[in-house]
Amino acid sequence: MLKTVLLLLLAYIAYKFIVGFVIPVTRATRSVRRQFKAAQEEMEARMQQQGQYQPNNSTGSPNASHSQRPAPSKGDYIEFEEVRGE
Repeated sequence: MLKTVLLLLLAYIAYKFIVGFVIPVTRATRSVRRQFKAAQEEMEARMQQQGQYQPNNSTGSPNASHSQRPAPSKGDYIEFEEVRGE
């Protein structure tokens, strides 16, 4: 009799744990994965669309745009000297 009561209590606790924790976490994880996948696909579509308008950036690497920029001329540099007050 005691063994049956303990088994029922254990089954009830397991049920509450699964229904109250495992299933909601699984659903939330699935939802977040879908949202990330949708955002990634949207970003890829935007990158492809931008690639059509910017044919020079065909490599797709973020550092490629930095190497194509012209170096600043000497006139663009302002030398800074710290002045301390006494």
